[in-house]
Amino acid sequence: MLYKEVTEALRNAIRTGEYPIDSKLPTVQELCHRYSVSAITIRRALDNLREEGFVARQPRIGTTVVNSNPQSPDTRGRSTPTIAYIITSFADSFGVPLLEGVLESARGRAHILLDETSGDKDIEEQAIATAIDAGAEGLMLLPGDSRFIPKSILDLIARKFPVTIIDRVFQGVPVATVASDNRTAATQATQYLFSLGHRNVAFISSSSHLSSSSLRRQGWEFAHASNSISLEVGLSLSTLRSTLPGAPQSERGNDLDRLVRFFRQNPHLTGCLTSEYNIALLVKQALRMLGKSIPQDMSVVCFDHNDYNFDDSMFRFTYIKQQQPEIGRSAVDLTLGQIEDGPCTDQKLLPTSLIIGQSTSKIA
Repeated sequence: MLYKEVTEALRNAIRTGEYPIDSKLPTVQELCHRYSVSAITIRRALDNLREEGFVARQPRIGTTVVNSNPQSPDTRGRSTPTIAYIITSFADSFGVPLLEGVLESARGRAHILLDETSGDKDIEEQAIATAIDAGAEGLMLLPGDSRFIPKSILDLIARKFPVTIIDRVFQGVPVATVASDNRTAATQATQYLFSLGHRNVAFISSSSHLSSSSLRRQGWEFAHASNSISLEVGLSLSTLRSTLPGAPQSERGNDLDRLVRFFRQNPHLTGCLTSEYNIALLVKQALRMLGKSIPQDMSVVCFDHNDYNFDDSMFRFTYIKQQQPEIGRSAVDLTLGQIEDGPCTDQKLLPTSLIIGQSTSKIA
């Protein structure tokens, strides 16, 4: 095997003093050129040397020689593992609580290498490559798109690299996953609106291609079917763009225009489920532009919510509360488990809670 040959060559170079203790090995790219092998082969060889106690690999520093003739694995060579955490974006309503869970669970167990992609596929691919080159031993990824599986992820899975996907579902891909039970959550939210007497309930989301949004729409549809309530084709709006990561400010006005047209075309609507908190805010503003208000003219339920712990005057929506800190903690546990015991394909779905706020009321 090529990686074994490279491991032996580097091991001998360290033992003979070509790379003395405290010196840095050449970069992955330089070693690829020297030995005429792929980056994956070099990384596997470096992983072997780390496990044997010859080197330590640290993010943004590189690979450092720590022992020229270890009799047993050196403690520095088997230091706290580094896990890359790559996310599309951060917000108070979704993202920040998840990160808090990641950091809490990783404390004393792993170093976290953090990066943000703004939902850009090219940036995502580069972030993954950079993390691996920096010595990450595991990867937690919240992808910006559920339609396309990054090629780098497929390559990592193929070589049994520890990968955990967060808040997304890649159907048919053998990879560890942790997310909320979005379908059940949306069903519960829609049924709650039905319990208040609403029968014309819309589903409003962004134009993103995310499994979480798709599952929420499925839950909205299932609630109609299970309650024998007719579902109008036109009661779904999934063209909003201003809440997408990196969207220009001008899209907010465009989305408000889309919402105003939607509500004018469907004057019989009395309730709606939005796929995220910021869309609920847009709905509130669009209704105000029409001279309407929440919940007097429209009851609204959303996913996630900002925590206004120190401002009781802020308007609070009825919303689905995800266990974001627990999602983060579970992702770290799944990834560390793979680092220690090998790859797994566990798919963990966490339950949610419906939190009653000011945005819903019984239909008049």
